[in-house]
Amino acid sequence: MGTLGKEYREWIATRAIDGATTQVVDGDHISIHADAATAQVSFYCFDDMPEVVELSVVTNESNESRFFLHFELEDLDRAKELFGEMVDTLDIAQGGGTTHVLLCCTVGMTTTMFAAKLNEAAKTLSLDYEFEAKALEDAQREGGHYAAVMLAPQVGFRRNEVAAAFPDAVVTEIPPKVFGAYDAAGALRMLLELLGDESLSTGDRSDLRLMRDIHNDKTIMLVSVVNKPKFSTISFRVYRRWKLIASDVVHKCYMDRRDIADVLATLHVHGVDIKELDAVGIAVPGPVDYGEVGELSRELGGYVIEERNIEQALVRRFGVKVFVDNNANAATVGCYMLNDTYDSVALHTQQVGYLVGGQGTVVNGRLVRGRRGMAGELGAFNKRVMLNGGLHLPEVFDTDDPSPEAHVHSDIPWRADRMLPILATMLLANITVVAPDAIYVAYDLIDDMDALRAELAKTLPEDFIPDLIHITDYHEKIFAGEMALVLQRLTAPLS
Repeated sequence: MGTLGKEYREWIATRAIDGATTQVVDGDHISIHADAATAQVSFYCFDDMPEVVELSVVTNESNESRFFLHFELEDLDRAKELFGEMVDTLDIAQGGGTTHVLLCCTVGMTTTMFAAKLNEAAKTLSLDYEFEAKALEDAQREGGHYAAVMLAPQVGFRRNEVAAAFPDAVVTEIPPKVFGAYDAAGALRMLLELLGDESLSTGDRSDLRLMRDIHNDKTIMLVSVVNKPKFSTISFRVYRRWKLIASDVVHKCYMDRRDIADVLATLHVHGVDIKELDAVGIAVPGPVDYGEVGELSRELGGYVIEERNIEQALVRRFGVKVFVDNNANAATVGCYMLNDTYDSVALHTQQVGYLVGGQGTVVNGRLVRGRRGMAGELGAFNKRVMLNGGLHLPEVFDTDDPSPEAHVHSDIPWRADRMLPILATMLLANITVVAPDAIYVAYDLIDDMDALRAELAKTLPEDFIPDLIHITDYHEKIFAGEMALVLQRLTAPLS
């Protein structure tokens, strides 16, 4: 234990944390116990390397990870900052425990059956969620505390009065296709996305294969950064040839470039020497211009990064080849590589809780990046076209606040029927300029591609509408596409 480690341990042990008790288990482990969750600080020593600190928060009832990361103990101020973020997450988790969700319909009969199916699915998946069904009138009269209120399609038009009756809940309508089929998995995916919960994940796959032949005799690390309204994640995998040898996920409220560096710096914790990597591929939100990543603010999501070339910074620090791409672009390449039908494809990805998403496009096997990596970044499209071009937010959300910043958080009652014309408008821009063979849609709120096709048909002749494919494995597409981009660069630079 060095001087820095000793000082950090002593500093943690003396922190007074409201509603929690700190226990020094031994010289390398400190626990912070609260009613709903437990935080752990663990120290790991390695020969001739800085100490590695692991910070984690898990809920006591469901053992769900709310915060998890590793970092090298080299900067005490940075270490204190990360500890503070962990404590903030612990405080948020104190309002956790079982997540209560209310389902409402006219008399409560159909939602009672659906709630039973959702409770069964949640139990099977070890999710600490409890679903209750009531008639809408009873729910409004009786009140109660719920994390979310899900409305059956027949009462969806009353969402504004429900939102007023349950001001602390996320209020949303269950898509007719999901409700009609009693699709518990689809409803859970939508709900977890809405609440910023990654409990229902696709998991790691060790059999990653690209259908369009790419030879791979390399050891590649893939890193995917995804931001959501309430939190961000860094998922990484290391493949030796096509065999998965390491993987993990970092959970944080906010993410910046230092967190990406921490993942690389602590790779040895997972039994992988960074020197054995042939390359690292990183997929991040925002425009990427030859490794320079544009700034994304905290106010518009959980991810923030300075305007700088993170490729060069990571290469200098770790001495390994690093390639950075936009995550929607990587996922689009994944869609292209994993099909043998389409030569030109587009992908629209959007998190529930955001007004717009991102789009990637592959034309005749070539990824469209555009000037300064701006291709597919729809933020400006939002402000210019939607706010000034006739599709006004007050009409969409029945609100007097027209600012896009007011609608990026998940306490807004998002509805599929209201978002459908917005999604169609965003796709039209791509269709009329590129005319891809197929468009993949990674958006949990809208999974009815027939309804989307009908919306597009209001503007386009049927023959001009591409094939529309809804996907739920967006993360897998990111990893597959980033692998392809890295391998192509290693064999021949992409133009």
